[in-house]
Formats: sequence, C-alpha cells, structure tokens
Amino acid sequence: MRKATRAALATAAIAVLAFGGGAAASAAPAIPVNNGQETTGAEGGAHGFFSYTIDGDEFCYTLEVEGLTAPAVAAHIHVAPRKVAGPIVVPLIVPNATTFDISGCTTADPAVLAAIAANPRDYYVNVHTPTYPGGEVRGQLK
Repeated sequence: MRKATRAALATAAIAVLAFGGGAAASAAPAIPVNNGQETTGAEGGAHGFFSYTIDGDEFCYTLEVEGLTAPAVAAHIHVAPRKVAGPIVVPLIVPNATTFDISGCTTADPAVLAAIAANPRDYYVNVHTPTYPGGEVRGQLK
C-alpha cells in the first residue's frame, strides 16, 4: 500500500474522532502481514499491510498483499492471541489475486466490533489461499 493511502485512511479516522462524525469510531495503525506470523507453516515471502477503522456496526479496511503463492480465496478477522489460530468473527472481501491493494467496508455485530476496539491485540487478520487454506499471511491487530 502506498504511504499516501495509509496516511489518508489514518487522517480520515482521526477527523471522524476529532469532529464527532461517529460515536464509536476508532483507527489502528498500519499492521504488517506476513508468513512469519501465520500458524500454518506458510512460506513464500508474501507480505503487506492492513489497516482498519470501526464506526458503530461498520468495519472499514485497507489490505495490501503481494507475493501470495496462489490467488487469495478469502480473508477474515479472527479472535485469538498471537501464534494461536482462532474462529472467524468478521469476513472480508478480497480479490482472487496473488497481489492486491483493496479497501472496503462491511457491517458486523456491534458487540464484536466493540470488543475488537477495546482489545485489538486479541484479534488478527489473515488471507487464505489454496496453498495455505488455514492462512498464508497474518497480522495481529494493534
């Protein structure tokens, strides 16, 4: 992801917080995603960045990944501490590609999003491929 894109997302989230555009808006810094954080033994060197904002029942995200071993088939937010696999709590839309930069929003249970906002380190994002159906790249939220 280009630095300008990350900066724009962070600036927009700060503006929402500062000017009261959303009652429960929160923003997270750019989170690195890579093979080394995955619990599946994924290899290949794929990497990228993830950032997100939460506003009520809306979870907006930017996910940049490059170098997957096969086209992505899914991406999710899961609940689990670092180095532990956990259940899906928020599905994300990603293209069927090995390299991409996508931004989107999805609605989710406000209680789940409030829990992510309160304790982001208890959650992670990962991208699934046919090579690594359990996840090829992962990044613990912060």
